[in-house]
Amino acid sequence: MSLFDHFRKEEHPFVERALEMLLLVEQRQTMRLTDFLDPRQFSIFQSLTSQVADVRVDGRGGYDGAERVRALLYPGYIVPEQDDFKLVLVQIKGDQRFVQLSHRDVLGALLHIGLKREKFGDILMDGQGCQVIVAQEVFEYVRMQVTQIHRIPVELVSVGWDQLRIPAEQRAEKNFTVSSPRLDAVVGEVYRLSRSKALLPIRAGRAKVNWKVVDDPAYMLAPGDVVSLTGFGRFEVYEMAPTARSGRIRIIVGEYM
Repeated sequence: MSLFDHFRKEEHPFVERALEMLLLVEQRQTMRLTDFLDPRQFSIFQSLTSQVADVRVDGRGGYDGAERVRALLYPGYIVPEQDDFKLVLVQIKGDQRFVQLSHRDVLGALLHIGLKREKFGDILMDGQGCQVIVAQEVFEYVRMQVTQIHRIPVELVSVGWDQLRIPAEQRAEKNFTVSSPRLDAVVGEVYRLSRSKALLPIRAGRAKVNWKVVDDPAYMLAPGDVVSLTGFGRFEVYEMAPTARSGRIRIIVGEYM
């Protein structure tokens, strides 16, 4: 069995690049830093350490529990420091009395200047404003280019990590019953889509379960799964249990706000 048999076909290019980086660290005994990775990509790096000798992978995104992290690959004898991850905490300053910026507004403005999503970590929104974690090597460019978001003049300022504000995660709880915990059935209930309308984006590769693309509508979900559908949002499956009489399954999910 080939190493690539453990990964989906569309993940193969990423797996190849990740393996090349790990082999380079092994051969040259030096550190390498990635761009920001989602949890699935980070788990791929971790799984590939079995293919090299004494190379370690550490991921940091600015705070414990960060979703997007930069991975540092290094020989086992090296002890990495926080500065090795080259992260900048950026405060977005602007008058939001009349227009409240959304996560989508901020991400759109960041991508509009021609950088990849991989140069930005988590975007943190709370009642006091917005912060974003940025790769150090692009911060000055981002600071100069992003001067307006959704018609609001803004200033991007690097601040100390002691000013980090981690917003409380907000989710709307929903519960419903389905005949089976198939991906298309659950997605349809959460987003109020008909079966046919739920099938299309799934088969088009727009659904992810635990940050891994799943294009099989019959994929069976389980408690703890995090599901996202491009253009609709994301939710976590909290509980599922058969109902007493009908044989249907009651499911409770938390939809990210």
